[in-house]
Amino acid sequence: MYEGKHFNEKIRQVGFLLIIVFLACLIIGGLRYFASSVLGGFTLYMILRKPHSYLLGKGWSKTWATSVLMIATLIFLVLVIGGLVSILYDKLRTFQPQTIVDGLQHIRDWVFQKWGYNIFSKDVIQKIISTVGTVAPGVVSAGGSVLANSIMLMFVLFFLLQQRVQFERGIENFLPISKDSIQSLKQEIHNMVLGSAVGIPLIMFGQGLTAGLAYWLLDAGDPVIWGLITGLFGLVPVIGTGGVWVPLAIEMLISGQYWQGIVLLLYGIFIISSVDNLVRMVFLKKKANVHPLVTLFGVILGMNLFGFWGIIFGPLIISGFFLLIKIYKNEFATTNA
Repeated sequence: MYEGKHFNEKIRQVGFLLIIVFLACLIIGGLRYFASSVLGGFTLYMILRKPHSYLLGKGWSKTWATSVLMIATLIFLVLVIGGLVSILYDKLRTFQPQTIVDGLQHIRDWVFQKWGYNIFSKDVIQKIISTVGTVAPGVVSAGGSVLANSIMLMFVLFFLLQQRVQFERGIENFLPISKDSIQSLKQEIHNMVLGSAVGIPLIMFGQGLTAGLAYWLLDAGDPVIWGLITGLFGLVPVIGTGGVWVPLAIEMLISGQYWQGIVLLLYGIFIISSVDNLVRMVFLKKKANVHPLVTLFGVILGMNLFGFWGIIFGPLIISGFFLLIKIYKNEFATTNA
């Protein structure tokens, strides 16, 4: 009799969980357009959490502290992010990816004529151009949806900051882990957000800016487009930014622009390649130690899920996945052993 009752309780429990999962899928599916807004709001919340606590500790009211941080965030989004998106949108609308193909073919033909060696096939060139072609529309489409997502992001951020204590306490009550693990989780998430959501864009921006400056001074191509491509290539392990400025320098040498090509090679080796380490050392210290493979696969995952903004959120998702595995191992595997 007890077993039958216990079995019925289990059936009810499983049925109830299936309803919850079904509704969760419905909600997520219906609001997937604003998924980047929710992730962006949470990311900014983790960044502004300590400044918010600092202002409260100085005697500011919760409303004033939240309002000041919201205004500062809005100014940053409008002036910095909005300005960059507008510039990229205008440039990418008129960008012809065929120029990349022409440059690579020129290098290939020159090497073949000199030494009779085919360094890469046409299939490789087409693969590269198709990859670049998937990034460019992502940036353009991001410009169209940035307004709606930014408004939703600000709403999410406001309520997270304004109800910070209730939000964190509610999350803690749902987590089946100890208080020590919760504190460790908070610190790990804070470092993870700085490493992924702040570190990666900051490094990309630094590499793209320094590279774009060289391209402009040496007349190596459109500084905005090639600077963007250089920043994106900085996410690729081993190859890095050299995947852009090395071919450009070779192209200049082949075309007879000898001193420009040599300067670009030296500049790339000593300046552009050093930006990564400089940004980590000066701004992020040990909080941006994101493994290159996590960055690479995170960007691929993120762009499939969220478009261009996945460059930020993709690595964050993969880092969070490994963080949860680490917490699970510390919390449950040790106990079971």
